[in-house]
Amino acid sequence: MFLNNTLYNNCIYNGSIGIITKIHDEKSIDVAFLTKTGLTVITVNKTTDRFNYNSQPASRQQFPIQNAFALTVHKTQALILLNITISLDSQIFASGQAYMAISHAKTWDSLNLIGLEYDAFKTDEQIMILEYERLQVKYDQLVSSFKI
Repeated sequence: MFLNNTLYNNCIYNGSIGIITKIHDEKSIDVAFLTKTGLTVITVNKTTDRFNYNSQPASRQQFPIQNAFALTVHKTQALILLNITISLDSQIFASGQAYMAISHAKTWDSLNLIGLEYDAFKTDEQIMILEYERLQVKYDQLVSSFKI
């Protein structure tokens, strides 16, 4: 998984999933990412992060990638994933999180539910009220258009 937005112009973002295809040397690798434009192979170089440790300047060099066998719902924001396996159960804790989780699937066939509990679907009561009011206005407009 790519860990920053430095390849944004190549449609590769923080959270994009790729496969290392070639190791050039200790400082550069090729990674293949599936993007909206197709398969994109990019050479990824180590980056240097500078920070203070115990009030002393320090630095660390590493590739901006990490192994990713599973992603959180929030980490997948703005991604369309080819295959999703999720358990919609008590681990879903936020309003709209279940919807967000399933909306990242490219198709219904690419969504695998391994658990499904009613309580996973949480909504924000204020948002629901606003939506009902919006729908009521639309309904009233439609009905008034039929009156003679």
